[in-house]
Amino acid sequence: MNDNKIRKIKYVMLGINIFAIIFILILINTTTTLVCIDNNARVFINSLQKLPYKPTRLLILSILGSILLIFTFYLRQFVFEKNKKNILLTILFDAAISILLMKLVDFNYNGIILWVLANVVYYIESKNKYIAITVGVLLYILTTFSILDVYVNLFSLSEYINYFPKQIRQIILTFYYTLTGFNLICFIVFCVLVIQEQRGRINEINALYKKLSVANEELKQLADIKEKMGETKERNRLAREIHDTLGHSLTAISFGVDACLATLDKDPVSTKEKLQVISEVAKSGIKEVRTSVTTLRADSSEELSLSKSIIEMIEKTIHATGIQINYTIEKNFNLEKYEENAIYRVVQESITNAIRHGHASIIDINLIKDEKNNLFLEIKDNGIGCKKIKPGFGTRHMKERIESIKGSIEYINNKGFTVRAKVPLRDREKNKND
Repeated sequence: MNDNKIRKIKYVMLGINIFAIIFILILINTTTTLVCIDNNARVFINSLQKLPYKPTRLLILSILGSILLIFTFYLRQFVFEKNKKNILLTILFDAAISILLMKLVDFNYNGIILWVLANVVYYIESKNKYIAITVGVLLYILTTFSILDVYVNLFSLSEYINYFPKQIRQIILTFYYTLTGFNLICFIVFCVLVIQEQRGRINEINALYKKLSVANEELKQLADIKEKMGETKERNRLAREIHDTLGHSLTAISFGVDACLATLDKDPVSTKEKLQVISEVAKSGIKEVRTSVTTLRADSSEELSLSKSIIEMIEKTIHATGIQINYTIEKNFNLEKYEENAIYRVVQESITNAIRHGHASIIDINLIKDEKNNLFLEIKDNGIGCKKIKPGFGTRHMKERIESIKGSIEYINNKGFTVRAKVPLRDREKNKND
């Protein structure tokens, strides 16, 4: 709102100052013409303190100077809106033109300095602004005719006005002082509006600063919450990894040791071989736990493909426990490493549960691609099953793993226990090909 008012006042001030200069020179030209018509040239010249230099030429020069002021105003307002350097140059040019125009009227009018000061107040924002204002005010005071006339010989506008009859003289003086007074009022109002606008900007900046401070505090709180959630997530993930790796290894070792105890006296050679396998399983378990703690990534799936990792795990389990595991494992599912890790851990946990809880002697594992382009995983055992499926640590984490890769999982308790999972492959294969 203030921007429109400020712009209008600038238009008015520029118009007043240009009109005041031209009005004075027209008045001088008119008076000179009347003196010539009345044949009073000698008397009039003798009454003058100083004779102006060619009034007609002065009028033409003042019109040219006024055009230049209008041009620099146009540049500031519409061309150099955001170019501070060029705006400063136009203000300096205005100052030079204003001094020239004051000289043309022999400093009988100095209100045009207020026009320059108004532009300084509005456009200049650095510390130089106050220096420029101080210089402008001093110039305004020093160029006052009554002060300057003491030191310099100047022609007086009042001498030209006094040539007119009293009534006309009163009209001219009233008009002239109204013009200069209105120019001063416009300057004061202009400064007030600029101060209000700058204060409004400061208030807006302070309000924005407060909002940013509040937002910053909220972001800090969210960051703290996110950090705690991340810590909880990492703890759960670590617990899941250790449960899967260590649980499987300990189960294989436990059943392997039981088998060794049964064959120790009857077949020492076979027992020794089984103990060697159990030792390898134990070492593998230790390695997996270390990997889980340090990197939280799958051990075998980092070095081997999914199918090879699962087959290696199955073969070690068979040798360590003596349990029969039948498997069909297809290759080339084009999964990401984290997806392969999820499938690997589900197979590992299912085998562990079948041995430890189901006491199974036969486990059938199928990892294939079905007709709907899904990865289909089924782990079925002939164990004792369970009367009611209760979500425990292992089954819950298997569900979380499969769901994390956009799949689904179900548990079936029928003549043993079956784990069945499906993971869509279409998008993954498309992304791989891309």
